[in-house]
Amino acid sequence: MTVENVLADLIRIQTVNPPGGETEVARYLKRLFDQYNIPNEIIEPKPGRGSFLAYLGEGERSLLYLSHTDVVTATEGWSFAPFSGEIKEGFVHGRGALDCKGLVAAEACAMIELARKAKLGGRLVFAATADEETLGPLGMKYLIENCQEKIRVDFAINEGAEAPARIGGKTCHFLAVGEKGPVWAKLKARGSSAHGSLPMLG
Repeated sequence: MTVENVLADLIRIQTVNPPGGETEVARYLKRLFDQYNIPNEIIEPKPGRGSFLAYLGEGERSLLYLSHTDVVTATEGWSFAPFSGEIKEGFVHGRGALDCKGLVAAEACAMIELARKAKLGGRLVFAATADEETLGPLGMKYLIENCQEKIRVDFAINEGAEAPARIGGKTCHFLAVGEKGPVWAKLKARGSSAHGSLPMLG
């Protein structure tokens, strides 16, 4: 098992939201974690829209590895099949590689390595959630409202700043410290709306 192979497998499981289908990723992760006897479960508020939770260690201090398994649609113009999970020249290509299946794979593999090689001084929770791309009610919102004790932690590692940049001839990966949240405002605009990943549609 390598993080690259896990990511390639995850990309091949199409979870475009809508309609989602994230339970297939949750089942894949369950099979993987079961091999290492890591306690886990699938929380499925609606058929096909499952989130995966895994637990490691005990103690007062706690950390959440948080990511999501749904992706936005793959529009025309890809130079390779967007759901192929092709590994080429050291990179895994496909829809969701950066947002956010790459983080799912990294956090899953990190937790498995910790289970194999370390004794934790606290509790680690891994949540690979459904329904993030449309800010829907079936992922993290559902877990907060219905399973809060399972995911209550002191700190969380979540997506953000994962897109690498070339600086001074080197590839740099950034770390974002903090939390983003919504700001609600009323605006009047003309035109068509679109997801941030597909601005050309709006």
